[in-house]
Amino acid sequence: MYSVFLNTYFHYEIIFGLVALEFIYLVIVFGFKNKFSINPQTDYKKSFTFLFGVLVLFLALVWPVHYISEYYLFSAHMLQHIMISYIAPPLLLLGLNHKITDLLFKFKLSKYIFNFIFNPVFCFALFNIVFGLWHIPNVYNLSVSFDKYHALEHTMFIISAIFMWWPLVTPSLIKPSLHYSLKLIYLFLLSIAQIIVFGIITYAPENIYEHYQNSTYIFGLSPLQDQQLGGVIMKVGTALILMGLFIYYYFKWYLSEKRYE
Repeated sequence: MYSVFLNTYFHYEIIFGLVALEFIYLVIVFGFKNKFSINPQTDYKKSFTFLFGVLVLFLALVWPVHYISEYYLFSAHMLQHIMISYIAPPLLLLGLNHKITDLLFKFKLSKYIFNFIFNPVFCFALFNIVFGLWHIPNVYNLSVSFDKYHALEHTMFIISAIFMWWPLVTPSLIKPSLHYSLKLIYLFLLSIAQIIVFGIITYAPENIYEHYQNSTYIFGLSPLQDQQLGGVIMKVGTALILMGLFIYYYFKWYLSEKRYE
């Protein structure tokens, strides 16, 4: 079992991509701060938030989580999906200044396009379609069997998750986040949208993801137990995040209404 953690196989292209992403971010925020009239003091805080999001992606997509999820444990893959869909994307968005995000809406054509694709209905539908598609057994087994499809899967998860989080945490002033009341509805719908997928994974009487059928058992888990654990991790993990946000936005809404009494 310990040899799994001692394996030092890295995807260097992922490391390069994340370093490049952070470098581009720092150049835009601090290299062009005068052009965008960005307050450096404010954006030091945002830059740490963005960096934290990049670090979460690093932990999820590089050793040891990625290696274990690709070759040994379905449950580790579900933990990976939580990190790249529910933790890193909102941190990346919160790390952006509104003057940067609002550049997307600067031109007439781009404003029309981004107003449409950042519509909450589209964002909600896109994420859940991508999520459901990649958990179809044949599609899932294909993704973990070939690096190029696994990279495509994670890219689609991250991009669709950024869309999913936009209505909740976007810093944009042109296409702002939803009102607190609508955020509560949005979070509630997110919490129930994937119940069918979670239910199938957790309560299936046999292992439905063949890729892990012949994997070396680690932590004493059989493939079926690993699959069931993966379903629990995804449901409980996402529920904790969404419920925490639901409570947070409820009290924010309550306090905002009380202020006007």
